[in-house]
Amino acid sequence: MNDIRYLTDHYDEKIKQINELAAPLNFVFITDMHHGGNRFLHRIGDMDEYEDGVNHIESIRYILDRCPGISCVINGGDVGNEYDNIPEKARETNFQIMDALNNLPVPVHSVIGNHDDMTGCRTCGGGDNTETGFSPDEMHELFMKYNPTPENYYYVDFEEQNYRFVFLNTSDKPYHKLPNGQYPYGWRLEISDAQAVWFEKEALATDKNIIIFSHSPIHNEGLVGTGGEGPGEIRTHDDLLNGPRIYDKIKRTPNVVACVAGHVHFDNLRYDDGVTVVTTLCSLVQEWTTLSPKRKVGTVTETAFDVFSIKGDCMYMTRFGAGRDREAYLPRVVEKG
Repeated sequence: MNDIRYLTDHYDEKIKQINELAAPLNFVFITDMHHGGNRFLHRIGDMDEYEDGVNHIESIRYILDRCPGISCVINGGDVGNEYDNIPEKARETNFQIMDALNNLPVPVHSVIGNHDDMTGCRTCGGGDNTETGFSPDEMHELFMKYNPTPENYYYVDFEEQNYRFVFLNTSDKPYHKLPNGQYPYGWRLEISDAQAVWFEKEALATDKNIIIFSHSPIHNEGLVGTGGEGPGEIRTHDDLLNGPRIYDKIKRTPNVVACVAGHVHFDNLRYDDGVTVVTTLCSLVQEWTTLSPKRKVGTVTETAFDVFSIKGDCMYMTRFGAGRDREAYLPRVVEKG
C-alpha cells in the first residue's frame, strides 16, 4: 500500500471538527478525479509528477475509521480520464478508482460523469470509441453497486434523518451507433425524457427533505467554471439537455433543499429561490481557472473533497485538501416533527 501520510497527516484537526459538530447526517462528496488524465496529457505546465487517485480514496478510509457518523461516500463522477491508445489501458483507470471506492467500509453512491463512458476521450484522440467505451449496462455494473434499480439513476432514503438523496445521470444520452459504427455524442450532457418522468413522478414523491446529486449542474447560471474560464478559454460545460425542465420542477418542489454537483472543477455556492446550489473543486490536481487554489503533487493540496454535515438548517462542508471549509444555509429544510 502507498504511504498516504502526506495527505492524512493533515486530517486530524478536520476530523475532530466533524466529530465535535455531531451532525445527524454526514457524507463524503468527492468528484472529478480524472484518474490518468494528467499523466497522459501533461496538462499542468512542465509537470513531471502525477497524482494517484487511489491514494485520495484510501485517505477517505482514514477519515471513515475516525468519524463513525459518516453514512456514505458519494462519487460525483468523472473517475477516469485516460487517452491511451490501448483500449484496455484506457478503461483500467475506471476500474482502479471504482475498485478502491467499493472497498470502503460504507456504501458508495455514484452519479455518472461525462467522462465515465470513455467515448469522449477516444473520439478526441481520433480512435474507435466503441473499443474503449463503456455501454450503459457496463456502467451500471461498475458504478451502481448500491443502486436498487436497473437504471443508472436512483434515490436512497435516510428515514431517521428525514432525507432523500436523489442521484441523477446527466450523461443519459442515446447510445445508438452511426453508420460508421461509432458512438456519436462523446461528452454530451443530457437527461433523457424517461429519466425526467421518473424524476417528476417518483423521485420527488416524498415529504422528506431532498438533496439532488448530479455530475453536471442542472442549471449553469451564476456558476464559475461554466463559461470558458478553463485552460485555453475552452467551454466544455455546455448547458444540460432537459436541464430547464428538471430545474423548473426542482424550484417548484418546496422540499428540495439543495443541489450538489461537480463537473465545473470549482467551488461555487449560491441560492436560487430557496434552493442551495453547491459545486465542489475537482479532486484532480488541477487549477482549472485563475481563481482556483494552488495545487501541488505530493502535498495535501493534491486532492480536494468534502465531508458534508447537515444539522438543522445548516450544511457544513469540511474540506480535505485544497480549498477551504464552507457553510451553507438551507432555507427550505423542514426538521422532522
